[in-house]
Amino acid sequence: MMAPMKRTTFGFRKEITVFEFERGLLYRDGRLERTLEPGRYQFGRSERVEVAKVSLRETSHVVPGQGLLTADRIEVRVTLVAQYRVTDPALALHAVENYSEQLHQELQLALRDVVAARTIDQLLEGRAEIGTELLRLAAEPARRYGVELSRVGLRDVILPREVQRVLMLEVEADRTGRADLVKARHEVAAARARANTAKLLAENPEVARMQELDALLALAGKGGNVVVLPNLADLFAPRRDRNEG
Repeated sequence: MMAPMKRTTFGFRKEITVFEFERGLLYRDGRLERTLEPGRYQFGRSERVEVAKVSLRETSHVVPGQGLLTADRIEVRVTLVAQYRVTDPALALHAVENYSEQLHQELQLALRDVVAARTIDQLLEGRAEIGTELLRLAAEPARRYGVELSRVGLRDVILPREVQRVLMLEVEADRTGRADLVKARHEVAAARARANTAKLLAENPEVARMQELDALLALAGKGGNVVVLPNLADLFAPRRDRNEG
């Protein structure tokens, strides 16, 4: 893990540069004298001073492969990633021995509590919610040593092979069930359409006769078939009977 600060001792040097993305803490005879803003500073050769430079840039911190138990006693390995930055350089160096390692421990403890309170299904389905809760749990302790957490999220959740197989079977069963449901809906729609057609033909016999005629004409169009057409006058007899009635 990288050290969270850089210290420069001036035994023979007289000059130091603090860059825009960092701040310098000037110590004289071991005591903090002031915070150095970005710029170039010169000191006398005989001055017993030391400068600790602290980066203010946002930094990614990874907590890798934590073996944890869920509420339903399934062991998982979870990796999380956090984004943070130092907001108070003096507090970050004075309040804890190493603010990066301290943040690592805060995230580990928060992750353990969150995972232990959830079943495996809740863990897999609520990753965004879990990230929000982890941020809430770890942000307040981090502020006490000058670090601001901006985001925490689960990067990887690795399940035992047995659990992976069970989940794959559940997914396959769910996929098959959806396919059967779609097929059943199509069958119901087709049956409804056939029923509507039957009702239409029963109420309108001439429509049925017209369909018969279309079928006969299509059959006659094929070579080698002899088709005897009915009396066309009889085709429209039902309509005449209704009109006369």
